[in-house]
Amino acid sequence: MKRSRTVSLVVMGLTPLLLSACDNAQKSQQVFTTLGNCTEAGVPEASCEAAYTKAAAEAPNLAPHYATQDQCAQDYGLDACQQNAAVQGGPIWSPAMNGFLIGRVIQAGRTTYFPAGPVFRKRDDTNYSPRYGHVYSGGAGGWHSSSSSEAVGEGDTVGRGGFGHGGGEGGEGGGE
Repeated sequence: MKRSRTVSLVVMGLTPLLLSACDNAQKSQQVFTTLGNCTEAGVPEASCEAAYTKAAAEAPNLAPHYATQDQCAQDYGLDACQQNAAVQGGPIWSPAMNGFLIGRVIQAGRTTYFPAGPVFRKRDDTNYSPRYGHVYSGGAGGWHSSSSSEAVGEGDTVGRGGFGHGGGEGGEGGGE
């Protein structure tokens, strides 16, 4: 009786460790500017096309919004800013999509790719994703690893609450 209680306590104590070990997925993300760059990196063509198509469709609504072209140009450069017809309520300026993000999950030797949204190139040569904030485009093979607790690709939860639903980026973005 005493032995079975000890075994039960040991098993109960190890359960959280065993459950956390089950999430051994390697997650990473990469920015691509063209479909060709994507397939050259070894991503299947269908995954590249799906990610690009989804990003292009989301870009007008997810792009940072500005009241004037000059405000947009301060963050993204004059050449990147265009009038955004997808947003109702007057002339809104947004940067043009400069690339798309793909999430990659490797688990149990199987690699899965997920569309992860549009990317906008800022004036300071950093990439901005409405879903992830500033994204890193370097690293080994261009893939930027993320911890298993970070959402990459499918299953992402995107907060779009409040007035203007994501029109700026952490307080930037001019008049919505």
